[in-house]
Amino acid sequence: MSAKLVLQGIAVAAFMVMLHSGYSAREYLMYSKSIGRQDLSLPIEIVLECLVSLAIMTVALVISVGKLKPISYEAEMKRYSIDGVFSRPFFQAFNHRGRYLRPLVDQPAVTQ
Repeated sequence: MSAKLVLQGIAVAAFMVMLHSGYSAREYLMYSKSIGRQDLSLPIEIVLECLVSLAIMTVALVISVGKLKPISYEAEMKRYSIDGVFSRPFFQAFNHRGRYLRPLVDQPAVTQ
């Protein structure tokens, strides 16, 4: 098995543990309300279960991602030539009003 697959499995297991901590919190709060307890704070075991599973899931996912790509402007612009950057074909309009204005320009000016 590859290391990436193992780490993704660990991340999935940590996510399941986090879901379990959420379910435990819900059940604890419902039980506390049913017996009339005024203090609705969660037990430390549920809080620690959630935080530890979050930490394990985060570390496993960050490590399993692999090498990150550079996002600097220089690294991005190495892929393009200057002609490709400044060509902007979406500014070229071949169907414009010039053909209707051209006959007005060609007419001689009327003087009085």
